[in-house]
Amino acid sequence: MNENSDGLTTSTTTTTTKATTATTTKTTTTIAAVAATPKPSSKPSPKPTLKPSPNPSPGPTLKPLQRPSQEPTPNPTKKPILGPTPKPQLQPTNLPTEPRTPEPSSPPTPKPTRAPQHVKWYPRGSGGGRECVQGSEYNPSFPSQGWTYETETDCCKAWSLLCGEKEVKWYPTSSNGKQKCVEGNEYPWSFVAAGWLYTTEQKCCNGMNLDCSPPPKKWYPTVVAGVKACVFGEDVPSSLNLQFDSKGECCAAYPLACPTTTTSTTTTTTRPAVVNPKDCQPSSEGKECYWWPEMNMVNWQISCVYSSDWDDAAADHLHSDYDSCYCEYFDC
Repeated sequence: MNENSDGLTTSTTTTTTKATTATTTKTTTTIAAVAATPKPSSKPSPKPTLKPSPNPSPGPTLKPLQRPSQEPTPNPTKKPILGPTPKPQLQPTNLPTEPRTPEPSSPPTPKPTRAPQHVKWYPRGSGGGRECVQGSEYNPSFPSQGWTYETETDCCKAWSLLCGEKEVKWYPTSSNGKQKCVEGNEYPWSFVAAGWLYTTEQKCCNGMNLDCSPPPKKWYPTVVAGVKACVFGEDVPSSLNLQFDSKGECCAAYPLACPTTTTSTTTTTTRPAVVNPKDCQPSSEGKECYWWPEMNMVNWQISCVYSSDWDDAAADHLHSDYDSCYCEYFDC
């Protein structure tokens, strides 16, 4: 029995018979199971033991998704915190402080008052308007600088200013935003050097180019000691409807301003109530409808009318009802 390299076992048996002298040799070939060798053979086999399969193996069990399961976040996430935050305490760490202090007992004390200063002569103003005056309202630093004096002459000499008694002169001033000429000696010393002092009002007005002509006097209604009256003077109202050239015109327009002393028997009749007309509409200028006094320039009589085209001069004499308008100018 021999075993070749292919794993085949050959058994040879020799049989001898008496009938013949010939010897017959019988060879039997047996295929035995080949066990896997623990190590590879020293020489490669002439052919592979197994042929590759004719077809490839089937595809993977699951196909990949067409889209990702979730879209990526636009920005990277923040860095993780180092550790979990501590749990909040159930109670405050410390007890509250003592009760709050009460409100202040009184407001703060005012600034200390400045000590009164001695009355002295001192310079006031600047430039051409500087003059020497007497009083105690000078700057607290003046005494240390030697700018306070015992007499007016000392102050004027130190500052090369005009001093002495001021003469009464006409000089320009302003009142309510309007320039005018007045007489007195309250002008500053700078007016002397400027040449703004005059002997008469007319010279002052001419020198300062001012209109000093007196305003025209007119008759106008007003209230004197709580009584309505027509008076003659310069303080006339700005409205032309309240200015008259004669007392008769003023009294005709305002009968209550000119009461008479004559008495007569009159019969009192009840004046019917006047209802506000309904056809009045606001004006294009936005004026509302009111009762207002309208002057008749022919007979100089006042009548109350209801409209929205009232004159601006009647803005202070507008009424919501007829009686109020009537009783403002006539006896009710």
